[in-house]
Amino acid sequence: NTDPDYANEADWVELYNSGSTVVNLNGYYLTDNLNDPTKWRIETDLLLQPDGYVLVWCDDKATGLHTSFKLSASGEAFGVFSPDQTPLDTLLFGPQFTDVSYGRNPTNPDSWVFYTIPTPGAANGTTGFAGQVAHSPAFSVRGGVYTEPFSLLLSTNQGGLIRYTLDGSTPTEESPAYTQPLWIENTTVVRASVFQPGYIAGPIQTHSYFIGKDFSSGQLPLVSIVTDSLHFWGADRGIYVQNFKPEWEVPVNIELFENNGSNRAAFNERACIKVNGLYSWKLPQKMLGVYFRKQYGSNQLDYPLFFDRSRSSFDNFALRASGSDWSYTLFRDGLIQQACHQYNMDLENMAFRPAVVYVNGQYLGIHNIREKVDEDYIASNHGLEEGTFDLIENGDYVESGSLEAWDHFWDLVKQDLSIQANYDSVAAYMDIENFTDLIATEVYAGNSSIDHNTMAWKPKDGGKWRWILMDLDRGFVEYDKYMLSFYAGQSVWPLADLLKNKAYQTHMGTRLADHLYTTYNPGRMVPRINQHAADIEAEMPRHIARWLGRTSSYGNAIPSLAFWRTQVA
Repeated sequence: NTDPDYANEADWVELYNSGSTVVNLNGYYLTDNLNDPTKWRIETDLLLQPDGYVLVWCDDKATGLHTSFKLSASGEAFGVFSPDQTPLDTLLFGPQFTDVSYGRNPTNPDSWVFYTIPTPGAANGTTGFAGQVAHSPAFSVRGGVYTEPFSLLLSTNQGGLIRYTLDGSTPTEESPAYTQPLWIENTTVVRASVFQPGYIAGPIQTHSYFIGKDFSSGQLPLVSIVTDSLHFWGADRGIYVQNFKPEWEVPVNIELFENNGSNRAAFNERACIKVNGLYSWKLPQKMLGVYFRKQYGSNQLDYPLFFDRSRSSFDNFALRASGSDWSYTLFRDGLIQQACHQYNMDLENMAFRPAVVYVNGQYLGIHNIREKVDEDYIASNHGLEEGTFDLIENGDYVESGSLEAWDHFWDLVKQDLSIQANYDSVAAYMDIENFTDLIATEVYAGNSSIDHNTMAWKPKDGGKWRWILMDLDRGFVEYDKYMLSFYAGQSVWPLADLLKNKAYQTHMGTRLADHLYTTYNPGRMVPRINQHAADIEAEMPRHIARWLGRTSSYGNAIPSLAFWRTQVA
């Protein structure tokens, strides 16, 4: 269920007054650890009427009626304690299921059962379930790209009735029962579950089948997202059709089909998706964040998404629609980030792969598979434990850690850095080479999107501040406009202060010259531009046709293949 304060899907607990008098809950305690009964306290007058209900959200927000803890999907304890710490009601519960409530059976209050139709703020229903079917149906053919139709068999050797859907929706008691093989002759998404009386349907098994030569000869990897269509296109809760940025996530199944000739899913996982992007959510084609959480399946993806990187596990990744570059080339940011990586610049950057995306078998166009810069990104790419470093975004937002070391660093920066001793004190806390390479890249890219696209990190125990290359969708546009002085004027960077030091002025000039003759030499960059264009050119006609004529306040669709070619030339 969605809480009214944060518009997020969150755990909740319902408190019920079975007595005949009003109870003021001010000072009462809730906890998920019976050895710590005072873990969270209700801090305001809250009158619970006779035969009344109160909802408390267990989401770790620690404000209002939001507790300081979450509930574990794998099971744990829960307790309600009076102000004098007398236990009023306690429960040890087992594994829980997404969008399913667990409550007392109204006809037998000592019995706890599962409800597939939760009733927050109202009496529990009379139809409860003892648990969930543990197994999923087997598919005779794996999801993949096929040139010919085929017959698909579904089976279970542990009993129960298989029900299935072909439109991306969740199988229910009303879905068709599987009685004979399914003939797959067109692009089809098949979802199936096992049903048994008295139990919640088993985990959904999903496979996507793409039929036809156009798919089997594709140049790009293919991502298939399968979900109830209302999650994407529903007027009230569809994440793709709101006139604001929706903050909620929706459950999906996601598969990746590599363009390496295997034609079978490289992975098939349950996950969730939400719309990303500070401003790019306004575009007709959305940037989608894919998140792996235990409540949906696994809490991480174990697969090397990017073959030019060593990283092989991900808490999340992005399907970017290119942001400010959506109207032009679709690859400016990836081009620059990949150049920095492949020419071994001392600079954190985000991996990049173009792919085509389908939702319930319907074409959604080219997206770029990207790493997301967060705590998992730093931990995975640098072999660190989460919580052992500070990660700061846009000058003052703490993504991980705290601002203490960051604030100290900026206190040093505000000294007169023309004095060498002061400059040296700053250099002891920041990676000068890393920062200088960042500025050189911004200068040669002519990137104008700065103030909301900066991140820096440092290990808590020693180490120096390092900067991460972020969002160059506006790079290589106005090559004669954004000079070094423009970047020195960005208060989110210490560049202006560093340039007061003559030794650093010389160092910056040398690095700019080095990169002009190496990394950003036209002899290197032009072939790279041509290669990035060639990677997606065969797909561009379909992408353009999918979004043709769509406009927004943030950008308009590419009008033609000829226009796109002028942008990449």
